[in-house]
Order: sequence, then C-alpha cells, then structure tokens
Amino acid sequence: MSHPVIPVPVRSDSTGGQFTFSPGTAVVCTYRDFVPIVERFCADIKRRTGLHLEVMAGGPGRGRPAVHVELAAGELPSLRVPLGVSPSGDVPLDERYSLAVDPDEVVLRAAEPVGVARGLTTLTQLLAAAASTEAATIAVGGAQILDAPWYRWRGLSLDLARTFFPLDEVHRVVDLLALYKLNVLHLHLTDDQGWRLPVGAGAGRRRTDPGFYSPGDLRALVAYAEDRFVTIVPEVDTPGHSAALVQMHPELATGRNRVEFELPPGTKHEAVWLDPDLPATLELVQEVLGAVAAIFPGPYIHIGGDEPRGMPHDLYASYVGWARESVRAIGKRPLGWQESARAGLGRDDIIQYWFTDIALPASLPPQVRAELDADLELSRKDIEAAVAASVPVIVSPLSHCYFDVPYAEPSAGPAQAERQGRLGLRLYSPVTVAGSFDWAPALVLGPGRAGQVAGVEAAIWCETVTDFDDLTFLLLPRLAGAAQKAWGGPRRPPGPTTVAAWLDTAGCGCKTISPISALRRWTGYRRAVLAHCVAAATVGKMWSWPTFSKSPVVAAMSLAGLCKWAMAKSMPFL
Repeated sequence: MSHPVIPVPVRSDSTGGQFTFSPGTAVVCTYRDFVPIVERFCADIKRRTGLHLEVMAGGPGRGRPAVHVELAAGELPSLRVPLGVSPSGDVPLDERYSLAVDPDEVVLRAAEPVGVARGLTTLTQLLAAAASTEAATIAVGGAQILDAPWYRWRGLSLDLARTFFPLDEVHRVVDLLALYKLNVLHLHLTDDQGWRLPVGAGAGRRRTDPGFYSPGDLRALVAYAEDRFVTIVPEVDTPGHSAALVQMHPELATGRNRVEFELPPGTKHEAVWLDPDLPATLELVQEVLGAVAAIFPGPYIHIGGDEPRGMPHDLYASYVGWARESVRAIGKRPLGWQESARAGLGRDDIIQYWFTDIALPASLPPQVRAELDADLELSRKDIEAAVAASVPVIVSPLSHCYFDVPYAEPSAGPAQAERQGRLGLRLYSPVTVAGSFDWAPALVLGPGRAGQVAGVEAAIWCETVTDFDDLTFLLLPRLAGAAQKAWGGPRRPPGPTTVAAWLDTAGCGCKTISPISALRRWTGYRRAVLAHCVAAATVGKMWSWPTFSKSPVVAAMSLAGLCKWAMAKSMPFL
C-alpha cells in the first residue's frame, strides 16, 4: 500500500495493520513548545473531517491508543543536510521528523517545532485521504515515515500588484503552502499596475483605499505565516516596473525614464524606470525600504530588478548597486531577479532565475520571437555571471514554475472552457500538468552546477486573474508538483532522456526501483494527486478550493467515474 503524501517523504514503508482515529482520540504532547502546533492540528482535523481529537499534556500511558508527539533530536536518524539558503537566515530550522503509524499508537518525533509541523502535515494528508462522509472513525494504514527536505528554500511568488486579494484570501494561500511543506511566500507588492504598500503612495493618496494593505494588515499576515512556518519575503520591484509609483509622484518623471514599446505588435505599453540621477528618487525609495524592513521581520528584501526596458546600462547598474547596499544598511539581505546580475555580483548576493527557454506559439509574430530570443540570450549571460561569481541561485524556471502559462488539457465543460480561455498569458504555448512536472531543479543551471541551486520558487502572475477562483484554478494542481520538486529532489541528474522518462525508468536515480522511488515518478505522483482530488471532490478534506472540481486535472488525470468533479460545488477551504 502506498501513502498519498505530497511531497513524497524521503522514506515511507508500509508496515501493515492500521490505526483507527475515533472521537476523543488523544494527541499527547509533553513538550510545551509543541502544544500550539498540536492544537492547530486538532482544530484543522475537526474542520476537515468533523473528527474531534483531544489535546493532552502528558499521559495517557502507552496502553491506550493515542498519538504521541515527542522531542527527539538525538534519536532521529541522520539525513543529508538540505541544500541552499535558509528563509530563516543564518540559523536554518531543522525540519526533520519521523512518523510511525502502528495499530496501537502513532508516534511523531521531531527535533524542533517546525519538524512537528511538517510531521503533523503529513498526518493531516493521510487522515484527509482516508476519511469518508459515512464513518465516524478514520483508519490510517500502518507506516514508518522518515522525512526531511532537499532544498531549504521552497516558495511561491504571489502577484498582489496586478490583482489585489483581501487579507483572508492571502491567509488561504499561506495555508496551502503549509499543506505542501512550502516555507516562503514572496509577495510581489509593487508593479506598473499597482502599489500595495502603505508607504510611498504620496500625500494625496488615501491610506483607506482597499487596494492597499495597512501596516497592521501586513504584520498580521507575517504573524499568521510565522505560526505556520512560512517566511514572508517582500518585494519592492524597482527600477523598472515603476509606473504606479511615478504616477503617484509625477516629480520622479525626468523626461527620459518613460519608454513605449509594443508586445505583441499593435499592443502598446509604457515602461517606466526610476532615474537614480534624481535625488528625490533615492530619497523616496530609501524611505520605502526602511518602512518595509520595519514591517517585515524576515532577513530578506527582494529588490526586483527585472525587465529594465529602455534604461541605460550604467544607470541600471548604479541603481541596483545602490539598492543592494541600502537593503544591507537596514540589516537585511537583498535578492533580485536574474537581470540584477548585470549590475555585478558579490558573494552575499542572491539572484532568482526565471527567464528560461519555453515553447512559443507558432502564430507569434517574427519580431516578437526575435525580441524574446534576444532576451533569452541575455538571460543565459546572467546565469554565466552568477556561476562565475559563485552566488546562490533560486530557480523559478518560466517553463515549469510560472503558473500563468496556460493549461494544455482540454476543458471538462463549458464553465471550465470559459475560465481556461481567458486565464494565462497567450504569449506562451500551453503546457500540460505532466509537462510542468517534467523537470529537475538540479539541472536548471546546467551540468555540474547543481550546488549553486539555492532553492525552488514557483510564481503566479495575475495579469489575467480577476478573483480568487481564478487564482486557485491556475495554482492547482501545479503548485503541489513544484512542492514535490523543492522538497523531494531527484537523487542524481538524468541522462539524455526527458526527466519524466528517466523518472519512470530509473526510479529517480536509484539502482533499484523501490516503492518510494516509484512515488517520485510521474505515475506515482499522479496517483497521490488523485487521492487528494478525491478527498476534495467528495467531502472537502484536502484541496477544498471552490473551483478545484473544475480544474484541468479532471480532464488530464481523471480515473473512471471522476468526471463528476465537473459538477462544481462550494466547499469550505481546507
């Protein structure tokens, strides 16, 4: 029997038998730092399944069926040290845990509270996938699970600048990240279309505008995420993508920092960049960065730096260098999109690689294709510069981690066809769910460069998104696949075949195909996703998003009888 856990654990063995959760089953916790996490787990299970679990400090003895949550730093088997940079800064959190499900008891051991959270998340998935609407008890199959992440940085970039989401909906995104053991929410708070920060808006802008988050809103979001071991990384995207800021501050327009371009031909856009030769520019951005640092306690501030259209190179390099030093001066570590490598790199810099090769529609005009090819060539040079400087690189490949790429699966019905027809950027060729899973983070930078991969981050851009249902449609089920790549990474690089083919034939690099290796293959991952889908479509236990029953996963990955998912019903979140 396989256990439908995503991401797939490092080791998961079926042991036979099962543990039955019934009303009043005790969750025993003797270490007080674990108690709030256990209480949240019990509330979560109650909300998902209706099953009441009882939190107990100490007792009962081992004779009574119970879940035991224990501190066991020295007793956990050693696992490989996770790769990359830690979202928590210089002192990485220990996410290791072990979970034993036996007929008489369930025992979770972890070295730190975050490990307890990860282990209880695994147990949540097992319970949700096993629950039914008829039974008052839930039986989970016997298992021995040992787990730890492959990469420390596992995240999602959420575009709040183009589409504003109320705080409670952003909380729901945090919950989804925690459910799949992702630990970074990168907030894209500024862009040409919107400025969501409570500072920098200008004296004539009302702070009560619903398109802004107040300092209290953002601090509440940070606290909510921190409780779920998710770090918020704020982004102030400059010097490009600054039209909204310059619109609020006309004095920042110098006459040379506006550029018109067409993409595609016939569709005009205006690019605006911040002019570092204007003292008011640096004064305002300095104020914004200081306020952002005061609101977000995490160790990082993302400075953006992408797509500086029309900005002279010397001005771009000057501005990015200044922005990095300004972030360091307020006690934070800067990171930027890959273009920031063009300003030079020091050992303390981090870049985020996004502009990878991707299939383009045959109908794309030649001049647009030529422009994108030129940008791709620059992107390759960015990565060569990063490799030469030995800086860490967070990989967010457009080809596999950008969830505004349209789905290639056929629609499951007229309602889905309407949504699928308007969501996603048509600049890119549609990609199947399986295609988005067909990659390995270790290979993104090229052969022999896996050691510089500092983490994995997916991104959802909201040019075509109008509401939360649209957002969930694009996120699921692809986000779970990105989580699998970030947590479970392959054991060695593939040969000349595709990643999917290699995973299906080589057991993820192992010399023999073990059950856990099989789960990491597309087929095994597909099976786990389907188990989660069933839970969502029946009693709302797992992916209980209002539109998940309409997702392309229905058409792409359905089994016999699951087409009923096309009949949408409102389900409570998580």
